[in-house]
Amino acid sequence: MVNSKIGWCDDTFNPISGCLHGCEYCYARDIAHRFGGWTDSDGDTHHDEILKNESKVRELDEPLRVFREGQTIFSGKWQKAPYPYDFIPTFHRYRLNDYVGKKGRNVFVCSMADLFGRWVPDDWIQEVFEACKKAPQHNYLFLTKNPQRYIDLAVLEKLPTKENMWYGSTMTEPDMKSFFSKYHKTFWSIEPILKPFGRMEESKKRLPDWIIVGAETGRRKDKIIPKREWIEDILEDCRQRNIPLFMKSSLADIWGEPLIQEFPKELERRNDEKL
Repeated sequence: MVNSKIGWCDDTFNPISGCLHGCEYCYARDIAHRFGGWTDSDGDTHHDEILKNESKVRELDEPLRVFREGQTIFSGKWQKAPYPYDFIPTFHRYRLNDYVGKKGRNVFVCSMADLFGRWVPDDWIQEVFEACKKAPQHNYLFLTKNPQRYIDLAVLEKLPTKENMWYGSTMTEPDMKSFFSKYHKTFWSIEPILKPFGRMEESKKRLPDWIIVGAETGRRKDKIIPKREWIEDILEDCRQRNIPLFMKSSLADIWGEPLIQEFPKELERRNDEKL
């Protein structure tokens, strides 16, 4: 359970970490690599290169432990290892109940993974859904680069239609596939925006209930800086169809202040409801 700095959610919830998409601009991979590894019973801290090259998924019913530089194994300052297998997909089953009994929040589920990646077992997804159902006071925001998995689950009637579950598609380019459903709440995360989307209104493309847009962050050599008119086109489409638009802070230098940061009414929360 982590208070979020993402902007469009209150917290992040990571019962699963790791991903095999291999995106060049991935922030999560860098974080996992930085804090990866664990400490064994002999006090040796592991961050094996071999683990990073394996594609086999991992499961943990109990957390592995790690201690940081400057601490000793006798100091009693052992911590749960957040990414013991680096960025290999890992199910941290012991985290499933983290949000039971907490005040209602907008929760981004699996910010450090793609829960709907092709490598994720169906039973992992269903266990995460069941955990969300046990804490219905929250809104849950899912996001994937593999929206076909939403479709497959919906066909099998295994994709919950609850009002507090929102299904997002990552759309870095206009021709990417997205999930649309009249039975589910949907959104797009156009982040990072890598190409102009043009006027989607003119193409009659089906749009979701909410759109988030942001620029690429970090210092990647071939980092793409979006143009203001790319954002203006998306804004015009949102205004035409009465879709709320949330601009991430990464657009501040391009758009200027104030940024437009709108939420669907179902996700709006009073300040005194947030922790």
